[in-house]
Amino acid sequence: MNKLLTLNILILLLISCVNKEKSETEFYVENQTSFFDLRNSDWTKNTWIRKPENLKMVHESFKKFGYEKLENLISKSESHFLIQGIYIKRNFENILDSLQLTYNKPEIQTKYYAEFWNRRKAEKNDSIVFDIIREFNSLNSDKKRLNYDNQFVNDTLVDLLKIEFNNDKLNSEKAKLDFHTLKKYGLHQSAYNLLYERAEYSELDLDREKLKQELTKTTEYNNAWLIDTEK
Repeated sequence: MNKLLTLNILILLLISCVNKEKSETEFYVENQTSFFDLRNSDWTKNTWIRKPENLKMVHESFKKFGYEKLENLISKSESHFLIQGIYIKRNFENILDSLQLTYNKPEIQTKYYAEFWNRRKAEKNDSIVFDIIREFNSLNSDKKRLNYDNQFVNDTLVDLLKIEFNNDKLNSEKAKLDFHTLKKYGLHQSAYNLLYERAEYSELDLDREKLKQELTKTTEYNNAWLIDTEK
């Protein structure tokens, strides 16, 4: 067999594999919750999270779930911190303390804090941002759970946080409950990802093919809340 023929066969095999993979790809419907862009957008450009009522909802929902369970979302060092892909070259605790101290006190604001609070005032969310910072600082100092106002809590968001972050005692029964919770909220692509694309669920005893039959397919991929962590 000459080299050219061998190369042609190899290319045909590769093409057939790619086509097979595409034909077997399955997409599922995914409901877009009001807060969905928190997962799949650039926070620096997100207008939804800048609205005071949305900041309040997220804050109260995080309090109900427990801020302390979300600490791993922030990567901190003495000189900087990283959250949701946003890098800030300042100490996390120091900047929160200083933001609380400088609110509505232009006489002690340096350029950084003056610009921060002027932006918040322009967006008309400065008072809720201050309340969040003040409460968060009290959490750090007292190491206690913050009381939440249930009228502002979004229970869907709290349930999704439980699925993603309450995994210390994950077992097959909880996995099935998580699956059905995602399905209940219309997050079928997320439910599929739970079955096949999440490392923490991969070793659990689940009848994946049977559960998958409960999901509604679609022809196009939609961003999922519970993202694929296997790729």
